[in-house]
Amino acid sequence: MRRFNFMYAVTMGLLTLGSNLFVNAQTKVHFSEKRLKTDTSKAGYDGPYIFYTETEAVVKQILEKDNKAYVKVETFKNSIAGRKLKCYVDDKDHFTFKVQELLQNQPSVYPMPEKLIAISDIEGRFHEFKQFLINNKVMDKNYKWTFGKGHLVTVGDFFDRGLLVSQTLWLIYSLEEQAEKVGGKVHFVLGNHDLMNMKNDFRYTRKKYLEDAKLMGEEYYNLYKPNTELGRWLATKNILEKIGDYIFIHAGISKEVSDLNLGVEGINKFARGYYFSNVEEKAGVDPMRAIVYMRGKSPMWYRGYGKESIDKNEFAAIAKNMGAKKFVIGHTLHESVTYLMDKQVIDLDVLHAQGTTQGLLIENGQEYMVDINGQKSAIKERAKEVDDD
Repeated sequence: MRRFNFMYAVTMGLLTLGSNLFVNAQTKVHFSEKRLKTDTSKAGYDGPYIFYTETEAVVKQILEKDNKAYVKVETFKNSIAGRKLKCYVDDKDHFTFKVQELLQNQPSVYPMPEKLIAISDIEGRFHEFKQFLINNKVMDKNYKWTFGKGHLVTVGDFFDRGLLVSQTLWLIYSLEEQAEKVGGKVHFVLGNHDLMNMKNDFRYTRKKYLEDAKLMGEEYYNLYKPNTELGRWLATKNILEKIGDYIFIHAGISKEVSDLNLGVEGINKFARGYYFSNVEEKAGVDPMRAIVYMRGKSPMWYRGYGKESIDKNEFAAIAKNMGAKKFVIGHTLHESVTYLMDKQVIDLDVLHAQGTTQGLLIENGQEYMVDINGQKSAIKERAKEVDDD
């Protein structure tokens, strides 16, 4: 019960960050009717989703029988921490994960390990992510961590577009727990699409998830709130992390954010207080919040690095202010993993949906591109940018 009561207190604290958070959640929800009208996806394997009250945990997941989706519900009166649950990918594939004993805010700064693999913008494409991890020896075919003391860094945007978002999140959640036991580390850096789903902006959410939520008797906007295990887990994550001399961030640091002089830890601490509140809630907005979450300028949205539109002197000043020699980003789509800004930026956002799944390997101080087959090669410089809808 210790974790249960602690996390309940955390939940209540988060709920008071803004007045009537769940009321606001219900009245400020954004969908794209245009996208939904052309979306042919339907209910299917999803979850599990763990919902907490003060006294119990309710686990709901979508399974299938004879190609028809149905909901399975289990209720636990005692703490669920430490319990093993199954996550189904399809009728032939599933993995088991353990509900973590303790969720706490992640550090912002780490020393550089001997080996590190980073990838971004998977957006619910579980199968590509799975094969990438297996072939690059991060895990084995049984979903067991095999990367030793190495670090896996995911650089944002694991929500939306794809059809296996929850499975991808639970895989990262599971690997995180496994890695800690052997001195390794999994980093989950939040991107704009991750935060959009936490803030009720569902313009890229697939119809499947709305149908799944309806089957579970829930509204989609309740699936990742602070009274859920995934919501609580996401709340512990950062929007940027410094590992060695590298800053891993979904989009980049704009001059406006750099000029706040908050540093890596300060930006994370400030941003975390608004993870579950709508950007559109303008009443009484803190001027600092308006900058950290400014569309086009925030660490989750800024494209100055990905498009190389920032002045080089301005970029150098930002890097010095942030104490970084290089930035590793996603967000701006290119044909391959690429160097930008005179090799001081490495962009990982590639065409996963079209069969190009790549990431970054840093091993013994050397940087490589690694692909879905585990092959490593030199990183291209200024690969062609691709339009992203």
